[in-house]
Amino acid sequence: MDLQGEGCSSSSNSNDEPPNKKSKVSHLVSEVIGVYGCKEHEDTNYISMLPHEILVNIFKYLDFKTISSCATLCKSFYKASNDSTLYSNVTLKYTMEKGYLEAYTAKISHPKKLFVEYKFFDKRQQIEDYTEFNKYVTTVIKKYGQFLNFLHFESCRSEEVLQLLSECPNLTSLSFYRCKSSFEKLPTVQNLTRLRFVASDVPNTVLNETLKHNLNLRIISLFDNINLYVNGIAETIGEYNRNIEELYFCEKRRVRAKGMRALARCNKLKVLELTGGPYQCDPEDSLQQMAAGCSLLERLSIYGWKGINDDNLLPMLQCCTQLKELDLRGIDITIKSCREAALSLPKLQTLDVYKCNRIKKTQLLKLQRDFQEINIVTS
Repeated sequence: MDLQGEGCSSSSNSNDEPPNKKSKVSHLVSEVIGVYGCKEHEDTNYISMLPHEILVNIFKYLDFKTISSCATLCKSFYKASNDSTLYSNVTLKYTMEKGYLEAYTAKISHPKKLFVEYKFFDKRQQIEDYTEFNKYVTTVIKKYGQFLNFLHFESCRSEEVLQLLSECPNLTSLSFYRCKSSFEKLPTVQNLTRLRFVASDVPNTVLNETLKHNLNLRIISLFDNINLYVNGIAETIGEYNRNIEELYFCEKRRVRAKGMRALARCNKLKVLELTGGPYQCDPEDSLQQMAAGCSLLERLSIYGWKGINDDNLLPMLQCCTQLKELDLRGIDITIKSCREAALSLPKLQTLDVYKCNRIKKTQLLKLQRDFQEINIVTS
């Protein structure tokens, strides 16, 4: 999972980085020189006379190695290379050499985001020695943890490093990908608005305690984690995290009717995704309660819930009139529900009914002709 970002830093979205740094920087420099009206002096001496803010903005498109090289050319470049905004998003990778890590961490002053990436864990391969790398990670978190508002760990299995969560009291966003630990210090972080676990091994008790201590959570994402009891987590969310706006569950142990009834208390919920394969349990009256409690839903995915039919889906279609995206893949509905959705939901843009075997192709073709403004997904 490669998380690249702006300049010599990182972001959770890899498409933040320009696809071709060199060409974009060259074009940017040419534009800047053109604005200042001195194209005939396209050399380092002239560029060094550009305002500090413009130099810093140009440097944001460069990696740390290039910035370090530029810093040796003149005083203005050196001053720009030390600007703290270039190092607000910090990435520490296990592939970085010792000299690089020393130079890079020496530039950091007030980082806002930190991405820590270890090698993809594979039990069949020899265990890596991260002693040297962990030393730099520990130093950065202990020294600058108070400034961080975003922290992402990738493939981290170091108990010592993850204990340092207590050094980051101002975190608002926390993300783990393929991590394993006791996560003992996780509940000490109490200002979170976003929490994400992907393919990680986190104890249920720790996660529930974390939810109870973070009442302002807005986004929770749980994907393919090990042995999480999501139904119990849903009940905790319904009791302690009623300000939640987006909830993503894709786990082996799925939310059942009891958990859905608990989530119905979250009346600010706008996105609810329950995916990961077929649900065999009876939804009972949970959808009716969800419809009454979560009328602000804009996106709903209940992929594969076999117990849902036209009758128990109808309340959702009549009450949740803000729905824009509706994913009903693999559930036991007929064309009746599809037509009701198209008629009852004025903002509906996408309706996914892939693998809904009770719906005939001819019926869908007619629905597509009648409601051409809706993207009806069938494959």
